[in-house]
Amino acid sequence: MRTYSRFFCAGLLATWLLAPAPAAAQGFSQIAFATFTTDVTLTTTTETVVVTSGPATAPRQTVNVCILAWAQLTTGTATTTVTPRIQRGTAATGTVVGDSVAITVGAAAGSTEQYWAMACEDRADAASVEYNLSLEQASATGNGSALQGGILVFVR
Repeated sequence: MRTYSRFFCAGLLATWLLAPAPAAAQGFSQIAFATFTTDVTLTTTTETVVVTSGPATAPRQTVNVCILAWAQLTTGTATTTVTPRIQRGTAATGTVVGDSVAITVGAAAGSTEQYWAMACEDRADAASVEYNLSLEQASATGNGSALQGGILVFVR
């Protein structure tokens, strides 16, 4: 019994001493975020920026960026689809990141629904990064209203 215990302890010690050191985590080093609770009006079918992240410092020459954004929208009269877009910068004219796919309104026009978007990209030679979430209604004859929402930008 004693020999078995010694071998067992020696085996555990050898395993512990010879095991490779754990790798350092590669987590996000910068985070930018913004939220809103003041209504943002979407004029019929005009694309409208509802929230902008604010700048996040890029700690290296090339960085990985992931963006998660959402908004609660009361759609305008006759709205059939809503297209959420994540774009670079603060304006609706920025480069679209990821897909911009129209989502069919799940309930009657004038209802309140949630819209989410997520995108990731690699950026090079940028001192900082900034993104926005825009929403665009299709076929709307009345204005919509983004009631609340937010955006998170993770930089690694």
